[in-house]
Order: sequence, then structure tokens, then C-alpha cells
Amino acid sequence: MTDVSEFAWHDEFALGHQSMDDMHHEFVACVHALLTASDGHLRHALDDFADHARRHFGEEDASMRETTYGSAGCHIDEHSAVLKSIDEVRERLDKGHTQVVRAFARALMDWFPEHVRVMDQGLARWLTQRRLGASPIVIQRRRHATAATL
Repeated sequence: MTDVSEFAWHDEFALGHQSMDDMHHEFVACVHALLTASDGHLRHALDDFADHARRHFGEEDASMRETTYGSAGCHIDEHSAVLKSIDEVRERLDKGHTQVVRAFARALMDWFPEHVRVMDQGLARWLTQRRLGASPIVIQRRRHATAATL
């Protein structure tokens, strides 16, 4: 599990699908808020994340169902698992267990990059191909070059 106390956007999260990328920017901001909120503001940050997750996952799930996306099952299941976890975390927070919220946020930090790379990238490609007949193009900043790559 990641030991970082903040979560920031990385270009690797970009999919070239504007609405999904916008939603992912918001996801990162919500997780960052879960990590950095004071104990007194954790409930508000968790409620904001829950609202975001329901809207975010609801939009993706609806797109998958409407377009009969072939890989929808596992993708929708992952979304459902996160939503279920929110309810469990909220119950623990209501009992005064503030550390569970940050542990949940760190788990989301670990989960999100792989979910984007495996699940969302395929969905973005599918949706773009259906709309435009071609795959999305993503231009990313070049990472720091090492001596071996120069």
C-alpha cells in the first residue's frame, strides 16, 4: 500500500476521452481531500467522494450498458465494490474510526491507476471508436530521461 499522504493527477491517467478525463481529475481531487482533510472534515470529504463516485461510476456504467460494451461485467463489478466500501467506511467513521477513511483513500490510490490502465482505457477506446470510428489519441509529457535512454 502507498504511504503517500497526497494524491495528484498524472498524465498516465489521461485517456483522450474528455468526459472520462474530467471525471478522473475530479476523482483524484476527491481522494486527495480524503487523505488531507482534518478529522473534523472527514465526513464531509467522504460524502463528497461518495457523491462523485455514484455520479462517475453511474455515467460509465450507463455508457457500457447503452453501447453493449463487451467487457462491462468486471468493470461494473469493480465500481460496485468501491461503492459498497464507501458504505462500510462511513459506518466505521460514524463509530469514530477516522483512520479507516485514510486507509480507504490509500487503497483507492493504489487501485485507481490500474483501473484506469486496464478497465477505463478499453472503455474510452470503445466509446471513441463508436462515436468517431477511431481510437483516441493521447499526448503525454515525456518522463525524465535516464542515462540509459539518452
